[in-house]
Amino acid sequence: MRPTTNSEKFLLGVLGLVILGGMTFFGYKALNQRQQALNLERASLRADNAEALLDLQQVPLWTQRANWIKDNEPQFGDADDTRAQVLNQVVQGARDHHLEIVDQNLGDVQHRTGGAKVNAKITVKGSMEGLSRWLADLQKPASFYAVDLFSLKADADLKSMDCTLRLSRYFREAGK
Repeated sequence: MRPTTNSEKFLLGVLGLVILGGMTFFGYKALNQRQQALNLERASLRADNAEALLDLQQVPLWTQRANWIKDNEPQFGDADDTRAQVLNQVVQGARDHHLEIVDQNLGDVQHRTGGAKVNAKITVKGSMEGLSRWLADLQKPASFYAVDLFSLKADADLKSMDCTLRLSRYFREAGK
């Protein structure tokens, strides 16, 4: 083996510095990416914590609402009687607001873990004011009706409106 010259030693030193610099650069880059990932995870955990604290503050409100539903939700009785009652209430409400009933259909009863749901579909014709008042009365919280489908069109005479609704009324299952 021949002895190394000063220029070879210098070049080996430069090569060592380049390798050390490259390792330092890529190590810094990897550490920086890891730090950014940890910062994102920390921000996410803080947001989750803030949401959980807000949920804890709202427990009395939601407990009160759940108790109100438990106390006021109508109980599901005989399926045919309940279905007829739902359609009669919807039709009578439309008549009370001077709306012409064009079509009415009664849907099936759906039993779910939260209770029963009865669907009805009705098409009415009348003034916008009558429709608005009817819908406002129909959707009061104590009535337990929800509008699933809503279609509103101006009639050919532009003085009245055609409204098609698919409604659901919710019931508490017997014994719950």
